[in-house]
Amino acid sequence: MQGAHRVHTLSYAALYMESWFRSRGDEDDERLGSATGFLVGIPGHYWLVTAWHVLSGRRSDTGEIRSDKALCPDYIRVRFAGEDDLAPIHVEYELYDDEFDEFQANPRFRSPVERRIDVAALRIGDVPGPAVDAAMPNTWPTLRELSPKERRAQFGSEADTPIPLRITDRLFVLGFPFGDTGSWPFAVWTAAPVASEPLAGWGGLPGFLLDSRTRPGQSGSPVVMHIRPGEPVVADGVVHMHEESVTALVGIYSGRLDPNSDLGMVWTTDALFGFLPEIAPPNWSPTFVPAAPSVSDDGDRYANGDGDQPGNCAPVRERS
Repeated sequence: MQGAHRVHTLSYAALYMESWFRSRGDEDDERLGSATGFLVGIPGHYWLVTAWHVLSGRRSDTGEIRSDKALCPDYIRVRFAGEDDLAPIHVEYELYDDEFDEFQANPRFRSPVERRIDVAALRIGDVPGPAVDAAMPNTWPTLRELSPKERRAQFGSEADTPIPLRITDRLFVLGFPFGDTGSWPFAVWTAAPVASEPLAGWGGLPGFLLDSRTRPGQSGSPVVMHIRPGEPVVADGVVHMHEESVTALVGIYSGRLDPNSDLGMVWTTDALFGFLPEIAPPNWSPTFVPAAPSVSDDGDRYANGDGDQPGNCAPVRERS
């Protein structure tokens, strides 16, 4: 096709994955659903990040089991792409120390103490030997990075101002809607304007809303800022035209607030680095300051997937 000459590196970075329930008898294991995840960290010490409800099988805000059969996943199956031929490489990762522990008492994945934050990470170490090694960046770009590398040193300290993130800014959700892998191993980029003030948080937590037609299968997707060369960036009232593309990880997408709404939830990197400090950039400190909890008649909504209804509620185990 004319005009299409190369693939963006981050199109590899979103990983298609499935959650599975292990049969305790003679029946086959049962696939509970598809989702998206991504890697953070350094080679050999990667963490697979996704939404907590994907790994736990429960809503993060109520603890309800999401499966209509009241099943929770025992393991996940992640699809990597072969480095030479892009052939699929499927790897299964156990979610609990004892693979036959029906009470799922000792999860291998890590998550925030605040259970409403729908984010989790599973340590996987390295990618399979022959697979594409693509991880998300963990640093936030500055105005200096809008210029070519050979010219960056000529700017003063004002160039170290972080690129601002504002309401109505366009972000992208990288994932596999409906579990459709027609473009695999390259993720679908869903454009999504910022719909609530990022600094305000959501319910006193480090998250905000997107206005996006996201769908099931995109839970756990990385949400990124991607500024192409020539797109204006406004900081402190000054318009910066630039020659370099800039991309940054903003957060983790966890689903729509309601099946009838196109407002979806993003948990920011503050939430991720808060419980996974080993992958935070040097000298990181949270930018979100919790406000007083909001109060409403119905309570705040927290997205846990796109349109799936919870099943029967089993006793809620403690979060790790």
